[in-house]
Amino acid sequence: MILEAAFRTLSQKGYENTSVKDIADAAGVAQGLVHYHFGSKQGLVLAVLAKCCVEMQLPDHGDALGGALEAFEHFKAMLRNRRDVDRLYIQLIGVGLHDSQVGAGVLEDLRHQRGKVEAITRGVLAERSLPVDRAPSIAGAVWGGTLGIMVQALVDPEFDADAAVDALAAMSIALATHPQHLAGHGQHQA
Repeated sequence: MILEAAFRTLSQKGYENTSVKDIADAAGVAQGLVHYHFGSKQGLVLAVLAKCCVEMQLPDHGDALGGALEAFEHFKAMLRNRRDVDRLYIQLIGVGLHDSQVGAGVLEDLRHQRGKVEAITRGVLAERSLPVDRAPSIAGAVWGGTLGIMVQALVDPEFDADAAVDALAAMSIALATHPQHLAGHGQHQA
């Protein structure tokens, strides 16, 4: 009940404009109960961040390429249908830049999310008997691209997020399945 109220209140008012009292009032509980369960506003925010991450979970799929394509479709659906999750997630990344406790939770989540993308990438590469050594860099680029698309979709009402996700998917799949086309790119020449 407290987490739901915190999610709603933080999504509507933002981190800076939301107090523990606001969240307690929205949940219909005493402020002390929020402190008892979460310790601090930061502790509550980290629990809300974990809830956002559950909302962003990728579906499981039998084959790696199908799973990758399904993950991109899932991302497009999140962009359309769960803007509240996206808005709060991006905001908490910003809060984490200035608050070390929230920042530690954000860092852990970013690494976890990027790790899930890396696992999918490794699967796609392995399915095609390609070396998996590029999986971390591809995953970093894909995860960075998804965050950039998320921000643009939140800020620019004219931005075509579906087309951007489709382009990111096509580039990612091409890189993962045909890495020979990029041989030497991004490497320093002696």
